[in-house]
Amino acid sequence: MIRDNLDHFRTTLRWVFRAAIALNSVRFALSFIPKFEGTAARTGIADKLFGAYTLGFFRADFAWLIGSTIVIFAATIYFAKDSENDPQARLDVLLGWTWIVAFVIYVIKSIFTGVLYLG
Repeated sequence: MIRDNLDHFRTTLRWVFRAAIALNSVRFALSFIPKFEGTAARTGIADKLFGAYTLGFFRADFAWLIGSTIVIFAATIYFAKDSENDPQARLDVLLGWTWIVAFVIYVIKSIFTGVLYLG
């Protein structure tokens, strides 16, 4: 019974984890389109969609990326302990680290293009 509950938890975590990475990856891809992301001089669709919703001085979509990346990092560590024996866990670890690298690229790109202004 406990093992079944643990397996159900892992399966649910795996699908939520992958859905978050898929959603974040779409947002990452859209960030390379100036009409969506905007520029330092011109607002984009993302500014119009998420600009009214802020957490601190971060727009809601960026706050989501920060929060979800922290959770993805934790889940990647969780899946890493089973990655030697479980091919699904190995895939999840690969997806997790791939997203973390993409997030770092996104933050660096946003700072250098002026979209993310840190004062």
